[in-house]
Parts: sequence; structure tokens; C-alpha cells
Amino acid sequence: MRFFKPDRPISPVGALADLRNALRIRHAYQWWFLLAAAIVTGLILFGFYQDSAFKAPYKREIIYFENWRADRTLDEIIAQQKIDEPIRQKRLAEEKARAEKRRQEYKKIDDKLKELGI
Repeated sequence: MRFFKPDRPISPVGALADLRNALRIRHAYQWWFLLAAAIVTGLILFGFYQDSAFKAPYKREIIYFENWRADRTLDEIIAQQKIDEPIRQKRLAEEKARAEKRRQEYKKIDDKLKELGI
């Protein structure tokens, strides 16, 4: 059995009559739930619409790198690495400190949740 039968075309007038008949037999409390559902749905759709209109400013990230000569000697490479190593170690230490700070924040939240039994 097919849902849409080719011998009976869909009529907008018939569809509206069916809708009117279905809505006519509703109880008064059902209208309040219908209104509440429509408001919640409208608020969610309005939130999505407002969020889609937000455009964050484009922040360009420029990454500079040094151009190295192909004919550098091993001594030049080692000398440059000795210059760059303290800078790299400082950057790694800062990243490690940020990660540890973030871990402590999450641990604090986890401890609070464990106190609550969650």
C-alpha cells in the first residue's frame, strides 16, 4: 500500500481541512504546550540566526622563517643551533607551564565534582 496514491492528488484545501479538524478537538492545556513548544523552537532558531550573523575579525597569522644558504658549513650550523637552543628551551618551558596551569584548573574542577558525587 502506497502512502501517496496516483489516483488521489494531494489537495491543499483538504490538508487544511484535516489540520482544522485535528486542532478543533484539542483540550485547553494542549494549546499551552503547543505555545510553549513554539516559543522554545523559535528561541533556538533565533539563536542560530543571531549566531550566523556574527563575524569574527580576521586575524592574520604571519610565520617568519630564516632562509639558509645551501653551502653552510657544519660549524655554522652548530653555532646557529647554540644560539637558537636557549630560545627553544624557553618556549618549551612556557608551553609546559601553560599546560600545567591548565591541568591544575581541570583538576580543581574535577575535585569539586567529586565532592558533589558526580
